[in-house]
Amino acid sequence: MKTQKAKGRIDKTTSLFILLLLINSSLMISDRRGKETLKLTEIGFSVLSVFQQGLSYVSNYFIETGNSINELKKIKSDYRTLLEKVSEFELLEKNYLEFKRENTELRRQLSLSSSDSRMEKIPAQIIGNDPGTFFNTIVIDKGTKHGIENDMAVVAFYEGFQGLVGRIIEAGYSSSKVIPLYDPKFSAAARLQNLRYEGIVRGSGESRTLAVMNYVNKNARDKIGYGDIIVTSGMSSIYPQGIYIGKVRSVGVREYETSLELEIEPVVDFTRLEYVFILKKGSADEEE
Repeated sequence: MKTQKAKGRIDKTTSLFILLLLINSSLMISDRRGKETLKLTEIGFSVLSVFQQGLSYVSNYFIETGNSINELKKIKSDYRTLLEKVSEFELLEKNYLEFKRENTELRRQLSLSSSDSRMEKIPAQIIGNDPGTFFNTIVIDKGTKHGIENDMAVVAFYEGFQGLVGRIIEAGYSSSKVIPLYDPKFSAAARLQNLRYEGIVRGSGESRTLAVMNYVNKNARDKIGYGDIIVTSGMSSIYPQGIYIGKVRSVGVREYETSLELEIEPVVDFTRLEYVFILKKGSADEEE
């Protein structure tokens, strides 16, 4: 009887132990599955987070790139605008300096002109050249409305000298043409300033730096020296006497001719000539 009771107790204990073991196993399995489910959820969130961060980075990259391109375009536009303004300022500065130089030169010319008051002088600026069939002319910015007439003498001041430039051959309303002394169609009565031998000065037709003086007395050959001054003689109604023409460069003579031919270097440098003065007719001349 006791044995049966003891056996019954053991069975109960065994059954309880097995039950408890099953419950514990179930709990462990449930806990493990919960953890695995939690890990999968965490992994999913991590992957999604990385994707979102990457998408945000790419999006920000394109936005910043677009902003950078717009800023670069604006910088280029501002740069071009600045370059245009710099060019405008450079042009204004250049024009200002040119006007200043012209004003200074004109004042100097007028000062030299006022020191020689023998004749009234009309200042003019050279505005061009007009090479034609018969004349190689200089164009000036003064015409009949300024009192300019044909056959007026034209001079310029160069290195302290009042030098002969030529004469007016065509007076327009606001501009005129001047035939320069280096043109072969030009002629002026002249003389050696110191020796007083006379002749006719003409353009050589070869260069703006040369002229010739013909019909000089052959007896002056041994007396004429390099650098002797040639001036207008005043033996015409166009050119007053005493205007400097040039300096003797060489003396030539042919056996069958009775006169000398002098090669002359003009006092005026025609390659640098900018301003001239037209001698107004009707004024009294003075002897040089």
